[in-house]
Amino acid sequence: MINFKNITQAAETLLIENLGDDYIIERNAVRAADPFRVARDGKKGWIGVYRGSLTYEAYASGSIPWKVDIRLVVEAQVASVESTEDCEDKLCDAEKEIIDILEVDRKSGKLGGYVHNIIGYEINYEINEDEATYYQSVLITIIAEVRT
Repeated sequence: MINFKNITQAAETLLIENLGDDYIIERNAVRAADPFRVARDGKKGWIGVYRGSLTYEAYASGSIPWKVDIRLVVEAQVASVESTEDCEDKLCDAEKEIIDILEVDRKSGKLGGYVHNIIGYEINYEINEDEATYYQSVLITIIAEVRT
């Protein structure tokens, strides 16, 4: 059976090593709902790493009894006091940075070797507006598989 902790830790480590100077990165943290927290300490934004889901399917191939479909969620939030357009620009930049890192890892590391294949991404957006601050988020669901 899968210990999801290993996968979320590997994703957090990967993001910290590559983006830790620019973003606040937390694993299984309470979702940032405060735009001022998102933009604190001169960082570009906030990134959270969360467990999504595991689906076990019978897999009859030699000694491998299970194929596990994994959904790991990486959320990025950014804020702007200027405009929704500025906020969207920051969000698109953050999304690209995260996907670029995941793509390098997909071809080589596969989340610390804990997954066999990263087979896709599902991307959803959210827009929130505070009285004086705009903030937006992108939810990147990494779809992967493990055979165990």
